[in-house]
Amino acid sequence: MSDTTTLICAQSVIWLVVFGLCAVIALLFQRVRGFYRRIAPLGALAPTAAAIDHLPATRLLSLSGREVTAGGSRDDGRPQLLVFVSGSCPVSRKMVPIINDFARREHLSLLYCGDESDEAQKRTIAALGLSENGFVNDPAIGRLLGVDRVPFAVLLDPTGAVQARGLVNNLEHLESLLGVQETGYRSLQGFMTANPQALAG
Repeated sequence: MSDTTTLICAQSVIWLVVFGLCAVIALLFQRVRGFYRRIAPLGALAPTAAAIDHLPATRLLSLSGREVTAGGSRDDGRPQLLVFVSGSCPVSRKMVPIINDFARREHLSLLYCGDESDEAQKRTIAALGLSENGFVNDPAIGRLLGVDRVPFAVLLDPTGAVQARGLVNNLEHLESLLGVQETGYRSLQGFMTANPQALAG
């Protein structure tokens, strides 16, 4: 066999391998896209139903004794983000600085909430680096909004209507709460259920 024939055969084998790899990559891409279509709805996960769809203006006392308002119409026209956390929850500790930055960047009115004794909440504030002025301790709010795990966030529009809610374990979960303003759906789960072809193409 001549050197030219050997070279041609080697190149043919290489091209066959390249085409085979392209086919495998295309197949993997299709599989990944199908898998992503299944998991994409998992934005902020809302595990339980809320008792209310609108939170009227509720006057509460922060741990510092200052009166704060959750829900209702807001004079500043900003959405309000209620975040339920616990000092004993490592995810809460991780998420607090992310939540603070997110609320500041998106111009949200931020209020932290909890459901423990005042003494425990003061330890929570110390552990999470929060201010007593922006933390309320009231179990009733959590029950109304269907909070059963933390960290849990509820996004209210400027009138107090619940726009989105769910567990927030990362920045993407927080960002998914704002998605309802563009899609009109309260969760990415609802949007993907109504639009199964959203990721097609």
